[in-house]
Amino acid sequence: MTTSALRHFFDPALWVREVLGHEPWQKQVEILESVRDNKVTAVKSCHAAGKSHVAACAALWFLYTHPRSLVITTAPTDRQVTGILWKEIRTSHQRAKVPLQGNCLNQELKLENDWWAVGFTAPEYSADKFQGFHAVYILVIADEASGISEDIFDAIDGVLTSDESRLLMIGNPTNPAGRFFKEFAGGMGASKISISAFDTPNFTRYGLAEQDILDGTWKEKVTGPLPAPYLVTPGWVADRVKRWGPESPLYKSKVLAQFPLSGADTLIPLHHIEAAIERTIEPGPPVELGVDVARFGSDETVIFCRYGNHARIHKVLPMSDTMETAGAVIQAIRETGATLAKIDSIGIGAGVFDRLNEQGIPVQEMQSGMAAKDKERFANARAEWWGELRTRFEEGEIDIPDDETLVSQLSAIRYKVNSRGQIQIESKDDMKRRGMASPDRADALMLVFGCSRDGFGGSDLTLEHAAGFGPGGWGQQPGKRSRSFEVDPLW
Repeated sequence: MTTSALRHFFDPALWVREVLGHEPWQKQVEILESVRDNKVTAVKSCHAAGKSHVAACAALWFLYTHPRSLVITTAPTDRQVTGILWKEIRTSHQRAKVPLQGNCLNQELKLENDWWAVGFTAPEYSADKFQGFHAVYILVIADEASGISEDIFDAIDGVLTSDESRLLMIGNPTNPAGRFFKEFAGGMGASKISISAFDTPNFTRYGLAEQDILDGTWKEKVTGPLPAPYLVTPGWVADRVKRWGPESPLYKSKVLAQFPLSGADTLIPLHHIEAAIERTIEPGPPVELGVDVARFGSDETVIFCRYGNHARIHKVLPMSDTMETAGAVIQAIRETGATLAKIDSIGIGAGVFDRLNEQGIPVQEMQSGMAAKDKERFANARAEWWGELRTRFEEGEIDIPDDETLVSQLSAIRYKVNSRGQIQIESKDDMKRRGMASPDRADALMLVFGCSRDGFGGSDLTLEHAAGFGPGGWGQQPGKRSRSFEVDPLW
């Protein structure tokens, strides 16, 4: 090796500066040096800390300074591989200060036949993808490591047989289980690095601590421009404190870079919610609406639409009167082709249901206080509907939008077991008393899946309600309200 090549081999941060033209900050330098020095490096990071950027820098440094090396990157979904990490790799390769050899494709960068980098997804069932990779110098980057299964990590272990092989596990800490979590919880020999928002340049420049955000004094301390406005900012964190609360699982994961240890009363753990966001399920029947009607001034009226197990927010409205909300539902039916609208009929929602029912619109009244089908397990219908939704998340039978407010609300839902041994869901009023916003979006999602565990046929309406509202659609006679609910038990 030349003197310059030797320096770059032993000083990855120097290589990043001189070759890529980037200026890594303290934690990024720490990560690069850990990859150089340690067999396994585990990095849990807050939101927008530049983790994909530093992983891309590590990939390129390793590839170009280690002769005949192999770099493998993997993540749970194609979007995470191609759209995030490899986008960073391609950008850094193309804009390098010193031109780099090789043609960087979407998921491959080849220098020679035995000297290359490749990226692919790692769903739980594809451990065999790691077979056949051999080299003296191998770096495996497991991006969004919380979502990678134990089987995949076992397959990665089979690749890391040489003394010079390396593994970089990096991601948001969302799942308090699995290999990534175990590295931090008990320790399996990895070099461990955590990056909270308060470790990033926009906070360290002005000495900002969490208390400064909580008491609002951070604004007085930020006396100049932010050094890295593309990373997480104090304003973003302050806004999330208001939206989520400092005790919420999202705040702990996305701000503090802590694994959100789900309490015994957490209904849907954060990692199940994150998995449902990354999951892709093709839209199909039934097409139905779930409508949570605003009750108070700051609440939202939310219309969710499910296309089979693919669910999306169709419309969010501020609190409006009965006629306006009814009109919005009719418009949503026209726009989506929904065959049924399930209406939360508590409070003002009863008037919305009555108005739509009067017009012959295919609606189903959802009264959360009604008796559950399985009275032994559930305190009321609302608990049963939430139980159904939880099961969908656990079994991977739901695809939801990447909506921050929805995620916050879903992860905040709690339950308890009452004196009769029945499951009971925390009320909206109780949530507000502990400082949480009304879970309007989460409730609309719960409603749209309520009463339909078959995954195809929609709600179990009685035959008198199935009469002729359009070709193949559900109908309901004016003055008749559905009372038939079929739900599989939760536990």
